[in-house]
Amino acid sequence: MKRITILLALCVIVFTSCKKDPVWNRFFGYTKDDIVGHYEANPDESLYEDLPTEGVKVYSNAVLDITSLSNDLISIRIVIPDVINKVFSGPVYSAADNSDIVLLNGDDDIQMTVYKSDKGEIRLHGRQKRYHYDASNVLVSSENYGFDVIK
Repeated sequence: MKRITILLALCVIVFTSCKKDPVWNRFFGYTKDDIVGHYEANPDESLYEDLPTEGVKVYSNAVLDITSLSNDLISIRIVIPDVINKVFSGPVYSAADNSDIVLLNGDDDIQMTVYKSDKGEIRLHGRQKRYHYDASNVLVSSENYGFDVIK
């Protein structure tokens, strides 16, 4: 009996000390209610390694807030301290074949993919892009601000 108790105690310790990382899948057909909320930077540090694409950086301190407006409209505020603080508003396109959000604000846009974990968490991975045009309205350059956040 003593051995069974010790074996059970060891099993409990092993199972509770193992932290399983969530499995993320693209969230097709998300609704406005699914995505509204406050998002903090993903704690997975491997996401913030240097990217091979010049001029694209994923910031490890991004914060997003998505609020519900009337009907199918939302407002997204993205804050990357000392880098950007921008608001985008527009409609949510919920469809069974869609897992992306794209909104425009003047010469800027925000694009992200919605993911859902096996634990029910919502994750947004994307970028905010700022476009720079010359006086003739010809694109001169652009800047990308990447993020990966979890609600």
